[in-house]
Amino acid sequence: MQGERTEFPSRRDVVDSAGEVAREEDQINRVAWFGGAAVSVVTIGVLVLLMATANHAWQYAAYLLAAIVPLTYGLFTNVVTRRMQVEVLRKFQSHLMDRMTELEELASRDELTALYNRRHFYESLRGEVEKSQVSKESLAILLMDIDGLKGINDEYGHSVGDVVIANVANAIAKHTRDTDLAARLGGDEFGVLLRSTDKRGAFGMAKRLWEELEQVPMYKEGLTEIMVTVSIGVAGYPWGGESVGEMIQWADTDMYANKVSSKLGQQMAPEDRRFDMETLPDDHVIGI
Repeated sequence: MQGERTEFPSRRDVVDSAGEVAREEDQINRVAWFGGAAVSVVTIGVLVLLMATANHAWQYAAYLLAAIVPLTYGLFTNVVTRRMQVEVLRKFQSHLMDRMTELEELASRDELTALYNRRHFYESLRGEVEKSQVSKESLAILLMDIDGLKGINDEYGHSVGDVVIANVANAIAKHTRDTDLAARLGGDEFGVLLRSTDKRGAFGMAKRLWEELEQVPMYKEGLTEIMVTVSIGVAGYPWGGESVGEMIQWADTDMYANKVSSKLGQQMAPEDRRFDMETLPDDHVIGI
């Protein structure tokens, strides 16, 4: 069971693409100007020679008419060339916009897990709290970290620890909705932003994640299986704080209390967690 890594384009890819299109446009310009100048010079030269040998009025008219044909062709060629340049430019602009969007996504993602990173999590949380302060809509967050990751790294190596982190991230992503935002906050720490979610929904998400980690190893290679647990802290607006700072402190305190109780061997059994869900107030009905 291995964690997957998402590949994103680098800034060098964007620079190389821009340079390639610029070279293509420059080549088109050179061909257009050279072709137009060559046609004009040849036409005028031939016209001068013919005019010098003309003896009748009809010859002058015929020669001028004959000169119009290549000049018109040269003008037409330049128009077509410019249209080609416009198409190339539009193609480049569309390509560049796609690349920039991917780069923005890259800047907000964690490389190992492909979850969002700490900066994007806190930026999004600040925005959602501001919205909830106006709309009074429920909002919840989960903060969690992997218990005993240092011991796993010491015993099996950091490469195995990375697989554990990536697979815990996959488990978190599996239990989030499209409207939620899951992030790796650093090291073994994760956060989930649950939009339009009340206390019951937040604890429901935590419960499902706990249950999966109890059943599924986060590393499996040959006869080696590694099971892990996570300590989770839950907070929400307005029941667990009315600002970003208050919500983070609430969830962090809750997570620390769960970690301490786990170390003391007093962490709730699954049956106790179900009882805790049943005793939540009924006015929280959104859920996940």
